[in-house]
Amino acid sequence: MRNCAKCGCEIPAMRLEALPDTTTCVGCSRVASYVGFMDWGHKTAPEIVMIPSDDRENIRRAQAISDRRR
Repeated sequence: MRNCAKCGCEIPAMRLEALPDTTTCVGCSRVASYVGFMDWGHKTAPEIVMIPSDDRENIRRAQAISDRRR
């Protein structure tokens, strides 16, 4: 078992099995969540656009583009 480098809590065994080199628990991890949109620039070949969830301006723009192309 290993403790988190940031908060000191014990890192779960399943996390260590999946990410053996990790030094942080899930709560302290800096991995951002993403929001996905379909960009229908071409009717037969849409693209998936992934935007970090904290990037409000680009999420707003992607939503507007997505709504216009539907």
